[in-house]
Amino acid sequence: MDNWFENHFLHAARIIHGFLAERMELGGARILDFGCGDGITALGLTRFEVGTVVGVDINASFRHLPGLAAANCDMDALPENLSFVRVAPDCALPFADGSFDAVYSWSVFEHLRDVGTALAALRRVLRPGGHCLIQIDPLYYSPFGSHLQRLVPTPWGHLLESAAAFASRAREAADGAREDDKGDLLYAKNDFAGFKKHLVEQFLDLNRLTVRQLLYFVRASGLTVLSALPVRVSGEFVPPPQLACAYPADDLLTSTIYLMLRN
Repeated sequence: MDNWFENHFLHAARIIHGFLAERMELGGARILDFGCGDGITALGLTRFEVGTVVGVDINASFRHLPGLAAANCDMDALPENLSFVRVAPDCALPFADGSFDAVYSWSVFEHLRDVGTALAALRRVLRPGGHCLIQIDPLYYSPFGSHLQRLVPTPWGHLLESAAAFASRAREAADGAREDDKGDLLYAKNDFAGFKKHLVEQFLDLNRLTVRQLLYFVRASGLTVLSALPVRVSGEFVPPPQLACAYPADDLLTSTIYLMLRN
């Protein structure tokens, strides 16, 4: 099992299950994976006693999942309680109101252009009393919030220079992908130039969402915040003085957020 597959199939799915199972009964539950990507995490969630898992994404990377599952865990076919739907970027989810018992989103919200619209869509398809987990990692103002660590491994480099200058450095970078990254479909299915181009475009499109802003959007959506668990960056990282003067310490030193919400 390659590192990329293991991290999503085992570790991410276990964390999601733990957060949701702490709040609700998942046996028979209908669960939505919002922004499922390659579908590996959704597949991992089906290892637990859940009802059905439906993954949605604006791209159809999940079409590669049968091959990934066969190669990494000798799975002949995907579980019957797992399905995927390609959706439009406008967050108009093709499901009836209140049709899911739980929703989760894993490393997606930092990429959304309209966070409020996405939250409204999730609330609409979530039944009253249903639960939603939103995870963001890494947050933009954390040391590697650019999502370009594999190309430019400079902590807070994206804040120390202009976005254009930082993107230029990334475009010129040599291949610095870690073993953990090499199972990523983007890396596996493209030459390195194409891989870099996509990552740089992704960086330039990040919405730079902070925890405070996310909480504002959540409360405006009508969803109730049950818990907000921030994860601090490793103690080895100390913000440069010029950044410590320019940005709140909580933004610079929070790498991840887990929000548990209720409709």
